[in-house]
Amino acid sequence: MPFSTESSPSNRRAYTVLSLLLAAVAGEVNATGFVALGMHTSHMSGNMAALGESLAQGERHLAVLAAQLLVSFVLGAVCAAALLDASRHRSRGRHVAALLVEVLLLAGIGMALGASPGTRAPVLLWGLSFVMGLQNALVTRVSGAVVRTTHVTGVLTDIGIQVVRMFAWVRDGARGQGLPGVVRQLRALPSAIEFERTRLHLGLALSFLVGCTSGPFLYMRHGPAALGLPCAVLLLLIGLDLSPAAHRHPGSASRA
Repeated sequence: MPFSTESSPSNRRAYTVLSLLLAAVAGEVNATGFVALGMHTSHMSGNMAALGESLAQGERHLAVLAAQLLVSFVLGAVCAAALLDASRHRSRGRHVAALLVEVLLLAGIGMALGASPGTRAPVLLWGLSFVMGLQNALVTRVSGAVVRTTHVTGVLTDIGIQVVRMFAWVRDGARGQGLPGVVRQLRALPSAIEFERTRLHLGLALSFLVGCTSGPFLYMRHGPAALGLPCAVLLLLIGLDLSPAAHRHPGSASRA
């Protein structure tokens, strides 16, 4: 399948593209949702904290809303896992159902925002939180729990750890060779297989930031139509997942 962590370079590239695009989608949905509805819906740590704070302060309405967002996120993850499990025997298009649900929900939320400008209906927040839970579970399954796309806490943590690993790699590889050895190691660093995940995590952080920037920018100028961009990206991914070329095994052409 095209979106996989299998060892072949083509599969790794495909799942990297999937992860980067979905990180941008998550950043855009999260930031656009905040501008339009006043709450973030992709990172549940903040909503869990809001639930606790609201309970402590006796703010029942806010506590209920935070709890609803947490439940919606979990239900989205359940939906993605169920859809992936149901399609596990398909030779291609295994992720289409989950991606299509995300497209339909985002399109519906965009139309609802367009029909009722200024609305803060909780059901729209539930929908966005559901979408983020669905997407996070999808990428978690595809990447073997290596990647999350709806929040960057773990991504930034891994980048910090990898910075130390890269320093140690350069130091150990250049030991006893002086400055020329250090220069050689630094030149080899960007292509070192040991840091493939570091490059991915840097890309995820940047993609999320791009989404967080483009979402509000487009929403302030074009309103709810801004949600058409993440829908278009998701439709592109659906097309890739259904593409026969994307599922062709390496070497199949030579056997034909």
